[in-house]
Parts: sequence; C-alpha cells; structure tokens
Amino acid sequence: MKRYFPLVILVFILTSCQSQNTINVEEETTQTITESVKNISSTNIIVPTRTLTPTLVPTSIMTLTPNPTSTELVVTPLFTETPIVARPEGTVLEQASCRYGPGSAYLFEWGLYPGDFVRILNNNYDGTWVFVKPRSYNNECWVKKDLLETRGDIASLESYYSPLPQGYLYKPTHYVVASRSGNEVLVQWEPVWMTEDDDRGYLIEAWVCQNGNYLFLPVGIFPYTKTFARIIDEPGCQQESQAKIYTVEKHGYIMPPVDINWPKNP
Repeated sequence: MKRYFPLVILVFILTSCQSQNTINVEEETTQTITESVKNISSTNIIVPTRTLTPTLVPTSIMTLTPNPTSTELVVTPLFTETPIVARPEGTVLEQASCRYGPGSAYLFEWGLYPGDFVRILNNNYDGTWVFVKPRSYNNECWVKKDLLETRGDIASLESYYSPLPQGYLYKPTHYVVASRSGNEVLVQWEPVWMTEDDDRGYLIEAWVCQNGNYLFLPVGIFPYTKTFARIIDEPGCQQESQAKIYTVEKHGYIMPPVDINWPKNP
C-alpha cells in the first residue's frame, strides 16, 4: 500500500492540472464567443427582407350586353353627295362655220374642221344650233347641231341668246317700213352706204308665227344695195310678232338696231 501511494498522489496532481487547463480553455472560449457576439451586434447588418406582391382579386366583372331592341347598325351620313353630270360635248363631222349667232344669217366667227372637239354650253330655242367652246378657239360661237357628233343630254341645256359684236364704222339704217299681204310681210328701208370690203348687208331678227309655232327667225340681206325682205308670218300664235333690223359691216353690228313697226295678223 505504501508502495502505490506516491503514484496515486502523482496521478491526482496531473488530473487536477488537466481539469484546471480544461476549465481555463472553456473560459477563454466562452469569453471569445461573447466578445464576438458583442462585436457582431454592434455592427449594422442589412438583412434582406421579402417583399410580398399583392394579389388583385376582382370584385366584379363588366359584361357588354347588346341592346335587345336594336337588330342592325344604322349609319346616318353627314352629307349627301350630288352626282356630277358631265357637260355635253361634240366632235365636228365636216367643215363648218362657227358663227356669232344661231343661224347662217350671222357673221362668220371661226372655222371648224372634221375631228375638232367642242364643249356644248347652250342651245337655241329649238335645239337646231348649239353654243360651243371649241378646243381650237379662245371664245364661244354657234354651230349647227347636225354638223356635230354629240354626246350628253343637250335637251337639258338652257336656250341662250349671245350678245352680238358691235360695229363702229357706219350708222344704223332709217326709214324702215313693213306692210302685210296675207301671211307675207314686206320690210323696206333706206340703204346705208358701205365700202365693198366692209359691206356685210343687213340682218333682220324676227319673232313670227309659222305652222302654229312662235319662232325666232334671223334673216340676212346682202349686199347693202338690197333694201327689202319678205317674211312669212301666219296667224295662230298667242304671242305678237315683232322684228328689228341691223346694219352689218365686217367688224360687227351697228348699234342700236332699229325696231320695225310690225303689222298685226288679221
């Protein structure tokens, strides 16, 4: 027993030292961890946060309900378009004279040739002559309708009387008289002297009754030395017949014309 006593004492001493070291190590470790936690808590730490997206829950649903009283879509136009009607036109069929008035008694104004194009603006009272604007001429003039191939509604155009160009070299005639023998009226007047170059005679514009129709009748008299004209004027029209006479020279018609005292129908 004595033999092992010193050994037991040595073992106890060593064990005590080891326990003390272990305690010291644990205390140091605990102190280190505590200081680390203190350091961490004193530092600003950004902790990411989770953002929640709100969920929209519809509380009501919009429904388009058709009008039960309406079965079709009605569109009301803001304006009404008026159809555009093209003006009548024509093509010349044969060589023709385009004149200052609706008849061969009027002065020549312009020459038309086959194939020439014209716009038709008006017509005379019975549609036998038309007032046109030729493509080849700057002004308007009259041409016989039968000499044109026409396109468009000419009958819908208004009748028209165009002013005559005025002459200036001579004076109007005078001493004009008219006498009747049945349906024939004889008109006579004093001559107006003109040079051969200027002479275009006279023009009578008469409104008379023939075959029950009241019509416009232009009568040309040439040369200036011829100083009478015979015109048929029959009964049967409500309008009164009348007439006037122009002296005509190459530049135009002497103004004013002279009214003829027209004898009445019996």
